[in-house]
Amino acid sequence: MHSEAKRDAEPSAPVPRAARRWRLGPRLGRYIAREIAFPSLFVLCGLTVLAIAVDLVGYADLVVNRGWGARDVAELALLRAAPMFGRMIPFSVLLGSLVALGRLGADREILALEACGVSAKRLALPVSLFGGLFAALALTITAYAAPEANRSLEALLVATAQRNAGTVLRSGVVNTIGRWRIQAQEVSSAGDHLRGVALWVPSMGQTVFAQSASIEPDPSGGKRLLVENGVVLRHAEDGPAYVRFDRMQQLMSGDDTSAPAEAVDWLAGASLSALEEAIRSQSDLAQRREVEAEWHRRFALPAAVALFGLLAVPLFLSRGQLSRSGGALLGLVAIGVYFGLLQLSNGLLNARDVPVAAAVWLPDAVLGAAALAGVARRRRAGAAEAGAGRLRELWSRRHRASEGTLRTRRFVLDRYVGTQFAETAALCFAAMLVAFVLIDVIDNLQWFTKYRSTLDEMLRFYAARLPLLAARVVPMALLVAAALTMSLLGVTGELIGMRACGVPSLRTVVPILALCSVVALFYQVIVDQVVPHAAARATQIKRFEIKSQATERVSVWTRVADRLYEVDRIDPLRGVAQGLTVYEIGADGLPRSRTDAPEARHVGGGIWQLSEPERIEVAADGPKQVPADTFTKLGEDLAAEVSSSGLSIRELRHEIRVVERRGYDATPYRVDLQVKLAAPLACVILPALALLFAVGGPPFPRPAQILLLSAAVGVVHLLLSAVGTSLGYRGAVSPMLAGWGPAGALLAVAMYLAARVRVLGI
Repeated sequence: MHSEAKRDAEPSAPVPRAARRWRLGPRLGRYIAREIAFPSLFVLCGLTVLAIAVDLVGYADLVVNRGWGARDVAELALLRAAPMFGRMIPFSVLLGSLVALGRLGADREILALEACGVSAKRLALPVSLFGGLFAALALTITAYAAPEANRSLEALLVATAQRNAGTVLRSGVVNTIGRWRIQAQEVSSAGDHLRGVALWVPSMGQTVFAQSASIEPDPSGGKRLLVENGVVLRHAEDGPAYVRFDRMQQLMSGDDTSAPAEAVDWLAGASLSALEEAIRSQSDLAQRREVEAEWHRRFALPAAVALFGLLAVPLFLSRGQLSRSGGALLGLVAIGVYFGLLQLSNGLLNARDVPVAAAVWLPDAVLGAAALAGVARRRRAGAAEAGAGRLRELWSRRHRASEGTLRTRRFVLDRYVGTQFAETAALCFAAMLVAFVLIDVIDNLQWFTKYRSTLDEMLRFYAARLPLLAARVVPMALLVAAALTMSLLGVTGELIGMRACGVPSLRTVVPILALCSVVALFYQVIVDQVVPHAAARATQIKRFEIKSQATERVSVWTRVADRLYEVDRIDPLRGVAQGLTVYEIGADGLPRSRTDAPEARHVGGGIWQLSEPERIEVAADGPKQVPADTFTKLGEDLAAEVSSSGLSIRELRHEIRVVERRGYDATPYRVDLQVKLAAPLACVILPALALLFAVGGPPFPRPAQILLLSAAVGVVHLLLSAVGTSLGYRGAVSPMLAGWGPAGALLAVAMYLAARVRVLGI
């Protein structure tokens, strides 16, 4: 008994450091994996939802107006989301890992691990294993699930296009169906009845104008178009010809109308075995390189996931100042570098002497080399010294702050909260924009390769497209930034401190809402003035420079106000158009004149000089040849084929007056106008909801909870906007309610939460 008591009293032998590290290993790995999992999954789901958010309006319209079933639309959304989900994985792993490591560094957990003898380098193992797990998921999606989803999507689009003849038709929009082009001033909600029609008929090589038309599915798989009360105005061998007809029936073949143009590319839906067979059987060198590039990309993207996981730790530990925002900023820089490598890889694919495998795997090779170099340079002593240096720096900063002279300043709280929000909002905006651009690049990479695009063309395309992508990101960035700012203030106890000083919660959110209101004013200007022209310019570059559609007959066919333009070929950089035809259209939707010129040059200010122009005017006694003006105002850009939603507020109001003066229904234009006027409210109402949820404590919601709630708020807003717009197009609700109703509903929720916060005195 005495000996046992003596043994119990003796101190236990110290556990060797190596054994202590071994014991910490599994627990450390599980802990790091849990810390990385949430931000990675949140970024993954958030970016996927953001990427398909622009399609929500179209999905709702298919259900409300186009005769689609809710099940078909849900299947369509899932099929489009599956490939996008696979493309998001690399960036979500990198950003999630760096944000999680930044949190560990900011909370001094990495320093504590180093004090326990666990080198910071050991973080690389669990992070790499996490990246490997997601790499396997990405491989499953890109190699098998995404092609199957694309094939199913194509089959779904073909089946629904045959059942619903006018699914793709919209009022005021140039609708391309195969080689056919249709533009109507008024389209029924189901898309099968048209008024004020202009129709480019490929077999005739002419534009047909008609007062009305109808479209219906044909048993052969195509679409049958019935045109009534139409005319054709053209030059003939014996002079001007003005041909009238009562009825004309045209069958658009199934090859032309089976699905919307470029909805699904063959390469995107081909299986690995089909790609391998195509590589062996393809005789054309350029096409074989395209197929080989697609085959290699199926494996290169998952490999990038694992490499990003391997790169995360050395990249993170290279910084002296550790924080969440610092980790996210590093992620943005790495993603930007990867974007440049993708562009370089795509450019190398156009060089026939560069092997396809070398060009496609170049970004992964650079990432792998950078990760190995970072791991090799990292030393345990250097990490410990860096951690001690960070601790000393923090102590010195706090000591200097405590010795400073206390001065009374005005608006200290407003400046502090506003600064925190501004920094977080800038970071969220940059992260979302970079991710969105990369998503778009990967989505269009096959087209860049297929049409052998130069680096200059791609850079100009995205320079023009950037305002459109930024406009989609701004409201969601403000929502996430507001949620993060207020939830972090709650986690750190600063909200409790403000309450203790007598500052109410509603006073705390004022500086954030004030900054959001300022952003909303600029957002209105950008969406109204910048985005429509930028989107038209990007479409022009993609169609006429990247895809070289200028080699086809009638590369430009667009209607602006009371004019319709046809251009065989256009060089927007030189300002030269070849094969120009301009129709002036009367109030009845029929042409009043036609001007033809073999060539036109832009001389400035929207004025074009026509070469050898010929003009036909329609008089009471028939068409007549009349002298034509050498100079005419056609606008800065002939290729601005934009929908009514892409017009500015001023242009929309003008279009409404023109359409209604001609006796057509302008409801879709009025809905688009109200939607555009109400759009800036999302920049204020969405952050307000997140803020009011976040201050509803104590206990205050954790950042994870408030982020999930914010994501739900964003999705609800998108769905309400989509359904409201679709109901407005149908005429079930007024345009005012369709545009302002979603914002009003969320505003009512925000006012209820604000009243509740005030009543509770928090």
